[in-house]
Amino acid sequence: MATTWGIHNNQSSVDPVTDGAVRIGWDEMGDLAQLEATRDAFKAAMSERMPQIDDASIPYQAGTVYRFVHAVKVGDIVVCPDRQTSTLNIGRVSGPYELHPTSDVHKHWRPVTWIRTGVPRDELSYPAQEEISSATTLFQIVTGEDEIGHLLATPQRDTKPDYSWTDFYPRLGDALMQYRGDRTALLERLWAASTASQRPQLFKYLRGDRRVDGSRGPVRDIDPFTVLGSFNRGIRNDARALIAAAFGEEFSLGPPFPTSFAGVPVLNNLNSWFFHWEKDRGEHDIDALWDLGRAAIDYATDANEATRERLVATFDACPGVGARKLSIALYWIRPGSFASYDSTSTAFLKTNFPAIAGRLSLDAKLGGEQFLANTETMAAWIADSTSPFDTFPQFSQAAWNALSAPEPNPAPDDLSDTEADVLRGESYDLESIRDQGCFIPEAELEPMLERLRAKKNMILQGPPGTGKTWLGRRLGWALCNQKNSKRVQVLQFHPSLTYEDFVRGWRPTSTTGLELTDGFFLDLCTQASADPDNNYVLVIEEINRGNPAQIFGELLTLIEADKRFPDQAMRLAYPRSKDEAFFIPPNLHLIGTMNVADRSLAIVDMALRRRFAFIELKPEFGDDWVEYVSGLGYDRERLEVYGKRLEALNETITQDSALGRQYCIGHSFFTPTVSLVQTGLDTRSWWQRVVETDVRPLLEEYWFDRPDLAETSCQALLGP
Repeated sequence: MATTWGIHNNQSSVDPVTDGAVRIGWDEMGDLAQLEATRDAFKAAMSERMPQIDDASIPYQAGTVYRFVHAVKVGDIVVCPDRQTSTLNIGRVSGPYELHPTSDVHKHWRPVTWIRTGVPRDELSYPAQEEISSATTLFQIVTGEDEIGHLLATPQRDTKPDYSWTDFYPRLGDALMQYRGDRTALLERLWAASTASQRPQLFKYLRGDRRVDGSRGPVRDIDPFTVLGSFNRGIRNDARALIAAAFGEEFSLGPPFPTSFAGVPVLNNLNSWFFHWEKDRGEHDIDALWDLGRAAIDYATDANEATRERLVATFDACPGVGARKLSIALYWIRPGSFASYDSTSTAFLKTNFPAIAGRLSLDAKLGGEQFLANTETMAAWIADSTSPFDTFPQFSQAAWNALSAPEPNPAPDDLSDTEADVLRGESYDLESIRDQGCFIPEAELEPMLERLRAKKNMILQGPPGTGKTWLGRRLGWALCNQKNSKRVQVLQFHPSLTYEDFVRGWRPTSTTGLELTDGFFLDLCTQASADPDNNYVLVIEEINRGNPAQIFGELLTLIEADKRFPDQAMRLAYPRSKDEAFFIPPNLHLIGTMNVADRSLAIVDMALRRRFAFIELKPEFGDDWVEYVSGLGYDRERLEVYGKRLEALNETITQDSALGRQYCIGHSFFTPTVSLVQTGLDTRSWWQRVVETDVRPLLEEYWFDRPDLAETSCQALLGP
């Protein structure tokens, strides 16, 4: 049975299609056919002939070269991404390894008969695209194997992006707008389309609304944008096409229905609604979204002062919906009139078109007037003959291509895993926290941020693995409205940390003996005082691992929200002068994390508790966890079963009189940071590995005096 391989080429001068072959580097190794067909032989040769490679990297790099020569077989499928065009070349290996000594670079070749060339990457699902963006030179394709096979069995299509969806989306938007006065009928059509699409499981996220009476069930009201979002989320493109076609049939729109979605931005699976839970939303929140849809369509039809004013007013009237998300929705229903200001498009503008970006408002908190100004500025730019784009979808597709193109491969002597660069200075809010994989609803994040603003000091506490530090850092970014903000600093408390380290104390020097030196906290206070218009945040990991009362000293009084003013200033334990008085600036906030399950940690005294707001985080193994992890390629059905097992285990721990809820198993243990294909495992094997290496030791510690219970609990997690 043929294996499907992916191979990256980091040399712009190499054209695999012209060559009729794929190539790799490590040219100094000479003729690889002369080496014994074992990994040990390849390691020895690499060590001898390429001494610049460190010993730790040799097994990995030698293994890559060995696989290229011996594991890749004649008849195997090979996929070679073209970074410049963001397309794929797909072919079949047609011959054994060849050495081409006259080649300028990459002298090791494998002949390939190319079957499909210039295939747009968006013909694959997002998980498959992520897999093919692997930073390694040669890798086996697992997640996207079936899709690659389907492409090979499909006749070659025009390689130009297919924007035919731009006809269907406005027609569907217009059809949806007819149901403003009868949303019950709209929901009936939604559920009918979910069944007709043959993918009803992908609509499960709309069946868990939290109602006023505390129950959960299907949404009982809906807006047009959330309906459109059902097939514009992080799901496979074939599923998107099936759902879109089902809506087309349900609303009698008539074909053609979209099968390609070039330039269509999608919603995060954890943030696919445009309204809050029923228990949290206002009476007119969903009506406001319908008003915006109507205003946008009218503006697109005739941009006059009246329609401009309605667009601005209705945009501002949509409560609790991120401006970027609204811009995506308006782009969906009128892609000829509006641009999307999602993070991909804004990063693309800032990086590639700084002149036009400088004339736009690209912050996440965009107001109606700013959105209107952006719309008309972008429209003028697109219409200008000097613009490289003729339409908004062309611009959107170019932005996506720029983001999704894999980074050039590292040189053979410097191979390493790479992460996509994030745009420094990118605005950041609660919606951004959800987009990054937070399983706490935005409606529950808002009170946390409010308490941080009001109280100035907050502690996140909870069982191991509930993402306390992860969330603390991101709440800091949201407060500062800047992703990866340097104004958010992280420090860990530990038993040996002292007041002198944290605040101020005498330190030895090489020349003068001792000098009075400010500690980490006072340095941060100085930065915050010099920049009063911006917020600063200190995240203190495991705040109760040290002795907070001793470390803070007199600052325990000064950190209170009502003591952050000059008239409340106090003398420090080590003053620089007899007249020096100190106060903590009001724009500096503290977020502590605390794991009360660790018996070795100190109990926080009441003086500290009075000065901090306490937020308890809980394990989250519900639908959001399933949506997020399945989006990384893990099997959805297995995840739903595993989530139930973890909830049962945590209930056992909670009811145990010797433990309690603070000892539950958190979701971080089972929330991977990489796609399934990067682990080299299937979902069940990944699950077993985490249980055996991460959870079993913890349970054995919890129940050290009851080993049978620990073993039974592990076996229940592993299951069949």
